[in-house]
Amino acid sequence: MRINGLIWVASSYFLALSVGYFSTTFFLDRSILFQVFIADIAATFIIYFFSVWKNNSSFYDPYWSIIPPFLAFFWIQKNNISLSIESILLISAILFWSIRLTANWIKTWEGLHHEDWRYIDMRNKMGRWFQILGNLGGIHFFPTLIVFFCCMPFMYIGSSKPNMLVLFLGIFISIVGVILEIISDFQLHQFRQKNSGKKGIIESGLWKYSRHPNYYGEILFWWGMYVFGFSYQGFNYLIFAPISMTLMFIFASIPWIENKILRTRPEYKDYQKRVHILFPEITIFKRLIGR
Repeated sequence: MRINGLIWVASSYFLALSVGYFSTTFFLDRSILFQVFIADIAATFIIYFFSVWKNNSSFYDPYWSIIPPFLAFFWIQKNNISLSIESILLISAILFWSIRLTANWIKTWEGLHHEDWRYIDMRNKMGRWFQILGNLGGIHFFPTLIVFFCCMPFMYIGSSKPNMLVLFLGIFISIVGVILEIISDFQLHQFRQKNSGKKGIIESGLWKYSRHPNYYGEILFWWGMYVFGFSYQGFNYLIFAPISMTLMFIFASIPWIENKILRTRPEYKDYQKRVHILFPEITIFKRLIGR
């Protein structure tokens, strides 16, 4: 049953968060960044254990949206940061993003019998190498490391006086990203309801300008988090965090989905020619110049 599956997932995350927090007690003499990293790794191992036990790698799916708020709260607590406009804005933006994404996963996940089709593909292609290279490495630890890297701007909060204009800009970009995700998901849901049982391609709303506006919104959120950190420290190596997130979507996540679509809907090729893979600005510009 679906409820039974959600209880198992909730229990696994409660245990993962508990183990992650407890693991930091062994490294109190190390930097807060290192403690947070160890907690993240420990929690990932717990979720991996459950995914193997229940033979369902979708146990990891909520990790992407559940862990960042806890990382932010952990940093704020460890740094003894008092309630401020900066901390309120950061937590509000992260919770807005996290609750939407987690709720969307809960809404669409059918239970323990349901596993993301990408994991099934990976399981079939990799065979005996799946559990180590595919499940542990590709499904669990690769995204954990990417998201942790993108969360590192959180560590700057309270470290100095930020440029408030830049900070507000970062929060604004993140909020816009989440709103775009909400709108694109709603439009896709409406399209699927109206075309139930058909194989049509959505080309209305945001999907008229971007083939993956939901991913575009996700990328915007993480760029906004980088700008938030930029307001404290200026330009530094963390610019590679949102860049790596963007590249992951462009060269891994999106091609995987598009190859699946093309297998059943060859007319998607024409849509690919007319609408940019990700950035609506490029589609709009091409139409303005008549290309």
